[in-house]
Amino acid sequence: MAVPLTSVNAKSASQLASRNMPKPYQRTLPIPEVLKPNSTVVDPDGHKRHLYKIEQKAALANIVPGLSTPILGYNGTFPGPTIKVNQGERITLEMDNVLPLFHPQWGYRLDTSTHLHGSASLPQFDGYANDLTGRDYCKDYEYPNFQPARTLWYHDHAVHNTGQSVYSGLAAQYHLHDEVEGNILPQGKFDVPLTISDAMFAANGSLGYNDNTHSGLWGDVVLVNGAPWPVMKVQRRIYRFRILNASIARSYRFSLSTGDAMTIVATDGGLMPAAQQVTSWRHGGAERYEVLIDFSKYPAGKRVELRNLSNKNNVDYDFTNKVMAFDVTDEPVDTSGPGARVLPTLLAPSNAMSLKTSDSVKTRRMRVKRDNDVWTIGGMTWDEVVESGYKKVLADPDLNDVEIWEIENSSGGWFHPVHIHLVDFQVLSRNGQAPFAHERGPKDVVYVGEGETVRLLMKFEHNRGRYMIHCHNLPHEDHDMMAQFSVGIDPNDVDPNHPVEAVRPHPINQAAPVQGTAEVPARQTTQPAEVAAPVGTTTSPAASPPAPAQTAAPVGQKDVVTITAARHRLNKEMTLIGTSKFAGSTAATSATVVLFDVTPGRAAARLGTVKANTLGTWTLTVKPGPTRQVTAVKAESSVGGTATTSVRTS
Repeated sequence: MAVPLTSVNAKSASQLASRNMPKPYQRTLPIPEVLKPNSTVVDPDGHKRHLYKIEQKAALANIVPGLSTPILGYNGTFPGPTIKVNQGERITLEMDNVLPLFHPQWGYRLDTSTHLHGSASLPQFDGYANDLTGRDYCKDYEYPNFQPARTLWYHDHAVHNTGQSVYSGLAAQYHLHDEVEGNILPQGKFDVPLTISDAMFAANGSLGYNDNTHSGLWGDVVLVNGAPWPVMKVQRRIYRFRILNASIARSYRFSLSTGDAMTIVATDGGLMPAAQQVTSWRHGGAERYEVLIDFSKYPAGKRVELRNLSNKNNVDYDFTNKVMAFDVTDEPVDTSGPGARVLPTLLAPSNAMSLKTSDSVKTRRMRVKRDNDVWTIGGMTWDEVVESGYKKVLADPDLNDVEIWEIENSSGGWFHPVHIHLVDFQVLSRNGQAPFAHERGPKDVVYVGEGETVRLLMKFEHNRGRYMIHCHNLPHEDHDMMAQFSVGIDPNDVDPNHPVEAVRPHPINQAAPVQGTAEVPARQTTQPAEVAAPVGTTTSPAASPPAPAQTAAPVGQKDVVTITAARHRLNKEMTLIGTSKFAGSTAATSATVVLFDVTPGRAAARLGTVKANTLGTWTLTVKPGPTRQVTAVKAESSVGGTATTSVRTS
């Protein structure tokens, strides 16, 4: 049963009995464990490379009193373990999917894609929405960590299901350190991650889900590091808090119960040029702010609350105005390390904040809006990107171009935290006025409020390829406020950094295959014989969709195969892309597609075999390609259907 959105303020959303409803300030703040690498090697160029392994799996969490809450977690915890790394040290992360085939409550298929939010990763390691890893498969992600120090986070990014999977627990912080930050800001136990989210609960303690016709989910319980309204004991000194808004829709306006100012020293992309003193700030989904609080001004025994003043178009409940509390102790003050007693003023320059409007070669304008129950960005939806064979782009800057992007929200009723992958940007203005004090640092998410137009300045550096832009109100992203842009490439050309096909998942505990050859399946080669668990209507305050259908073709219905792109550059490579769908739009995910060279004047020859992925898309890449020029190809599906097309040879 869904919780209706009846007013902007309400008493509660959860259906918990009073004895199970958590109360503010009863729990100690938990600190997620720091993940240790399995091993460390040295790359040929002398850089350290740490090798990590994480399992995505179902687990039970102790969130509400007296009941267990089923979650999905990295290593079975929410939040997942924190990863800490020094600038210049690379990471290879083996991300194993050992989740159930279907979500135990909501019935959708639990394929995953992991996005390291804030990293200038190559497209094939960026957590592209359609780069899916199925159950019992693993994706090896590579993270370069060459950027300045910052707070990043990793979370699920699977197409159309990101909101529910992140809400279920697939989120964690990732800290990149460097010498500049290490010399001026608190470190160690005085450098504290705060991952803030909200939730609603069914009577049995399970998570409820109601996104109010895809507008957003607003829970009545505020969680910090997975605990409701916790308390932290603090010494009388300066602490650094890395505050991540991991709520899938709620925004916050944080303040202290004392009314005192806090010092913001870093934004999404790292240190600001100068520290900013604020008494409150607006904090949208996925934004990260590093904040210093000086507890030396308070006597021992003082309780200081971190509160939420909220923003327009949130749904607020009895206790969503509270976040957590700090209890000042009389224990001896540890003043070792940097930043214990003196608040900094000047911090550090950055590439994004050093850009000038005169550097820009183009201004692009786009709107975020709702069109007939579908969310769009720049007039584009993600379904259009997929249907184009991942060719359609919202923008196509060249590598190292500087551009101004103007994002307008004039549709009313909603705010949109807009995330642009790959780049850090500078907020130039908001409705023609200077940006807020708290956002005067390098950003990768911008809060676009109701009736607001923001202008952003960015340089498209680091990598060529296709990257995403989307709203980080995750129900908006899932339905369907997501698009892509390309940097320094023509999306119609063969892309060595193809975000879906360049590096493919492989079975867990098997060596990763050589990528980019015809012998590598486009997706996993088996579909587990498993059905969705029954979903009871009384166990969750969310209406549960039916379990996904199995992938067998309906009786008498054949796979409709299309070849959307075919190119063979002699002595270089061959790439064939297509779709495999039953009549209509149902993806034929069980289909195996065999490709043949049917060039006129010679006998047909087999080129390779691929499987359709979960969206019914397949790709075959052969490097190097056939030694004789291929001018025509044919596709045959294992569940019926054929297609033939000519091949582009240039």
